[in-house]
Amino acid sequence: MSCQIKEVDLNSLPPADEILSEREQAFFQTLRFPKRRVEWLGGRFALKELVRGVSQAAWKEIELLPGSTGKPILQIRGEKSPLAFSITHSSGWAAAAVSEDTPFLGIDLEKIEHRIDAWAKDFFHPSELTGTGDAFLTALWTQKEAVVKLLGTGLSLNSYDVRCINGKPFFFGAALEAYTRIGSPSITLQTGERIPGFMFTAACGQ
Repeated sequence: MSCQIKEVDLNSLPPADEILSEREQAFFQTLRFPKRRVEWLGGRFALKELVRGVSQAAWKEIELLPGSTGKPILQIRGEKSPLAFSITHSSGWAAAAVSEDTPFLGIDLEKIEHRIDAWAKDFFHPSELTGTGDAFLTALWTQKEAVVKLLGTGLSLNSYDVRCINGKPFFFGAALEAYTRIGSPSITLQTGERIPGFMFTAACGQ
C-alpha cells in the first residue's frame, strides 16, 4: 500500500481564511453548526497539508469542491488533480490520505468506545464477527467505512453488502455492482491505532 496520511487536532487549526480559497470560504459560510464547521475545515486542512507536500502549491491554490455526483473534486491551481484522496474525522480529530499511484483510496477514523450489542448485530454480518470487544468492533467498523469510501457510493449501501472478514473485504448486492463497476481492484486494508484510543483504517485499491 502506498499512501501518505496526515492527522490533525481540531483544537489546533489555522484560521479558515488562511486555509480556504474564495470558493471554499463561500461554502464554509453556509455551514451552520460549529461542530460541522470545525470538522469540515479540519479535514480539508489535513488534505491540503499532504497535497502541498506533493505539489508545492499553497493552501489556497488547493481546492476541494463538490462534484456533480456528490463526490468532491480535488483541484490544484485550477486543474483537476489525479491524486487519489480521502478524508475522515472523529471526536476532535481529522485525518486525510493521498496517493500518487493507488487509484482507489478510502480511510476512516473512529474513537474506541463501547456500543450496545444491538448496534453490532445491525451493522455487521455474523460472518464478520470473528472477534469481540470494543477495539475489535471499532476496527471492523473503520474497515467497512473505509471500503465504502473507496467504492465511492456514499451512504447508499446496505451495511451487510460490504463484509470485512479477517482483514479482507467481500462484496454482495449493490456493493458488488459498485466494485465491479470500478474494475474489481485488489484491495488492501491497513488497520491500527495511529492515535491512542482511536482505530484507523486505510483501504487501497490497485
